[in-house]
Amino acid sequence: MDSQRCTRPHVLDPGERCRARSLRDGRCLAHLDPGERDAYLAGLRPGSDVDAMGVVFTADLFQELLAPLSAGRGVAEFGAADFAGATFPADVSFHGAGFSAWAGFGHATFLGDAGFGQARFTGPAAFDSAVFSGRALFTGARFLEGADFARSSFARDALFGATRVIGEARFHEARFAGDLLVTGRADELDLTRATAEGEVHVEVAARAVLAEGLRAKDRVSLRLRAARVDLSGAVCAGALTVHGLQEPITHAADSPSRPLRQVDESGLADPRLGRVPLAAVTSLRGLDAGQVVLTDVDLTGCLFAGVHRADQIQLDGRCVFATDPRRRRRVLAEEHHWRARRRFLRGRGPGRWSPAPEGVRPVDSPRLEVLYRQLRKALEDAKNEPGAADFYYGEMEMRRAGARRAERLLLWLYWLVSGYGLRAWRALAAMLAVVAALALGMAHAGFPRPVPYLDALLHSLRAMVAVDVKTANVPETVTHWGQVLQVMLRVSGPLFVGLAALAIRNRVKR
Repeated sequence: MDSQRCTRPHVLDPGERCRARSLRDGRCLAHLDPGERDAYLAGLRPGSDVDAMGVVFTADLFQELLAPLSAGRGVAEFGAADFAGATFPADVSFHGAGFSAWAGFGHATFLGDAGFGQARFTGPAAFDSAVFSGRALFTGARFLEGADFARSSFARDALFGATRVIGEARFHEARFAGDLLVTGRADELDLTRATAEGEVHVEVAARAVLAEGLRAKDRVSLRLRAARVDLSGAVCAGALTVHGLQEPITHAADSPSRPLRQVDESGLADPRLGRVPLAAVTSLRGLDAGQVVLTDVDLTGCLFAGVHRADQIQLDGRCVFATDPRRRRRVLAEEHHWRARRRFLRGRGPGRWSPAPEGVRPVDSPRLEVLYRQLRKALEDAKNEPGAADFYYGEMEMRRAGARRAERLLLWLYWLVSGYGLRAWRALAAMLAVVAALALGMAHAGFPRPVPYLDALLHSLRAMVAVDVKTANVPETVTHWGQVLQVMLRVSGPLFVGLAALAIRNRVKR
């Protein structure tokens, strides 16, 4: 309300009204007479509420405000603190300050360095749309009910090292002209549609990291413990690395004589596993994977559809993919969604295939074929032969599903007799079945007179590998049907042996 706003000229723009919070007779803290200001400050104690909304501080006024709140202890203690829209002089320090209730710095302007190192925010901390002209120093800060930096602007480095946030750390649509450093613990870290011109280094233990639409002109490094990260639509001019940490994060202690401090991981353990899970990437949709490196991350639910240059993605360490219901091969989450949808369209339940999450549209088989082909190449470049073989199998499955009738029949036969050249036992079993069937034909129609089946079987086996198949147990002459069957044996034998050899070679490579 205007009656509660200061009516004096603005300190930085005399042509405008101040409009800071009025403390007395339409005057804010900055416009009070010296005696009135002294009286107001004398009424403050450590833990008092402070209402300085919109106030333009000078260096002296800022120190005068801190003095009664620290009571000579060097650390200010606030109750509810409203600095929304306030302007601070160069290099202000709230180092070690305590805020026992709501702390509001929304739309505030810091003309120099803003020091909040070791500060404690017991209530919600709001820095939304704040402007940091100098460095933003929050090393060791503690936020017990979340930290909101949405749409804030950082002209220089933003340092949030060894920071603890209970709740959500929001940097939604924030702008970073310098480097961004975030390390420590947060329930959720939100970097959605943030923009960064410097390097981004994140090392946190968290449940979720949201980086949809992140824009970065330099390197982005995400070292995550347990977190599920969404990188949909992210654009990075430099390298983008996501590393799932196998061990807890540690930080240097306050004193060099103390051991390293381990980041608190309470609430991160998966009850089903009994341990902290691997960091997981949930989506790469719309991302250019040309400089993406994924190391030791869970990709069981990752959505790859829409990723650009998927064949150039680098998969290092232990990257875990989903498996088919029989757990025989690695598959993409999109294949789970596609098969579950196909079963649904046929009037059946999804079975052990996982349906697509709400809001995710399953992709079709031709698109999955391309995805498998590109990711197979990426795995081959990484010397991950088992994964590459599984993705080749998936590629052929999707190709067969989208092929026309004649090609589909050929691919089905290729799958049946050798598992696309990856199942040696199928090739050997198919060869034995063909030999047994052709031997039955030879026994009854291959010779002028019927012969015992065992003799015909031995004759058929020799016919597969030798030109001269004359034996004393069968007639030397064969019928026209016998000639046809011999040709079939001599063609199918090397074919099945070759398929078996190919499958064995692929097995050895894996």
